[in-house]
Amino acid sequence: MRSIAVRGALFVLFAVAAAVAVTHMNSLPAFIVIAPGYQVQAWLFETHRALGGFGYQATMVGVSALVWTLITLGLALTGRLLRRLMTSRP
Repeated sequence: MRSIAVRGALFVLFAVAAAVAVTHMNSLPAFIVIAPGYQVQAWLFETHRALGGFGYQATMVGVSALVWTLITLGLALTGRLLRRLMTSRP
């Protein structure tokens, strides 16, 4: 149960960061935060399935939050695995 709460908190944290980044896309750090959602929205535009208005922002924020959450959790699990491998050797 604790793991689900941590994942949810990370997702909410990254969603808030991405929502702020959508309104400040003239700075490089904000663009890096929103880049995964921007890439998906560009792909949707090329395939003629792009969303407009609120759907545009929701896609960019949701995808960016999901990608950054998965990257963070992946790095944390990799670090845990490496730590376990390093401490289990005689």
